[in-house]
Amino acid sequence: MYPESLSNLISINNDVLWGIILVMGHLISTSLALAIFSSIVLQNKKNGLLFLILLMVMGVLTLYRVMSYSITLGLIIGFMYIILCFVTFFSLKKKMTRENQL
Repeated sequence: MYPESLSNLISINNDVLWGIILVMGHLISTSLALAIFSSIVLQNKKNGLLFLILLMVMGVLTLYRVMSYSITLGLIIGFMYIILCFVTFFSLKKKMTRENQL
């Protein structure tokens, strides 16, 4: 491997690197936001609904911005939203049924 190719791989102009950083950062922040949402919903459903509306508005704005930058990254983030929403839904459903049984 030539030294020039290594510097091009870590270059600031590398779109793949920045795309991966964008997706990973967005995955972490969305997971944390959904964890906070599930905690709020278990305490107070009205506040949880307000927080969910805020998350949805932020998600739509983020998808709009990312889609204008790259369709591929927008689709990846949209698919990530769908997967994380299903995981959060089933987790909340499991926790709520456990609380009702106690």
